[in-house]
Amino acid sequence: MTKVEYFKVNPAGNITIFVTTPIDKKDYANVASRLFELKEHKAEQVGFIKEGNRMEMSGTEFCGNASRAFALWYAKNRLGVDGEAKVKISVSGSEQSLNVEVNTKNDYTKIEMPMPVSIKNWQDVDGVQELKERSEGVLIDFGGILHLVLWNTEATKERFEYYNKFLIDKFDAPANGVMFMDKENMNLVPIVYVKDVETTYFEGSCGSGSTACAVALAYGKPDGKYSYDLHQPAGSIVATAYIENEKISKVFIEGNVEIGNMQVLEF
Repeated sequence: MTKVEYFKVNPAGNITIFVTTPIDKKDYANVASRLFELKEHKAEQVGFIKEGNRMEMSGTEFCGNASRAFALWYAKNRLGVDGEAKVKISVSGSEQSLNVEVNTKNDYTKIEMPMPVSIKNWQDVDGVQELKERSEGVLIDFGGILHLVLWNTEATKERFEYYNKFLIDKFDAPANGVMFMDKENMNLVPIVYVKDVETTYFEGSCGSGSTACAVALAYGKPDGKYSYDLHQPAGSIVATAYIENEKISKVFIEGNVEIGNMQVLEF
């Protein structure tokens, strides 16, 4: 029998389960599938907490919401922070360590996100001209996850699968997101596919997707600071992009995180 200790976090509705029991990477998918079976949690993703300041997602993808939630837990439980602090964490899907501002009294977090590997107008990507769907948007590669931000396009499962198949065939990234973004009202519907665990979710919110939207919205604008309050199905995330010398220089996302109690699963 396997005994797994875990707890649930809620960063803007993007429900995540963190496993604290040491688990080999080869067993991530199996353990994650067992936890996804606990429908009462309504979990959208699973992460595994390692030694020190390291956290890995079940598909070894990158997740901004999980990263900032882990940073808050790490500050509280491993550093004993009481109040405001700046912590550094290491997470899957990001080659660089991430800096996170936390406040353990009100459970607020602000994380500096990884910089995009590439930013392309969707219509400039090879092969897009041959697609039957003619949506405008921006394709942003973060290395650990690839996001397609589509402007003013209705979010449907069929439309997501159509674009996701193209992204899988063309890029084979660890995870793909299609961000259906209503620019006028700042409403975002994020849908994310993770390859290794073969999951697709209409997410309550998406941290890296919010980052991608901020980048896409600020892309091509004059130097300055551009903040966006992105309203998503289960919560809002504030995403801020900085442009210096006509390039994206930094991106942050911020918001509150709820951390649940430790629980045990045996199987």
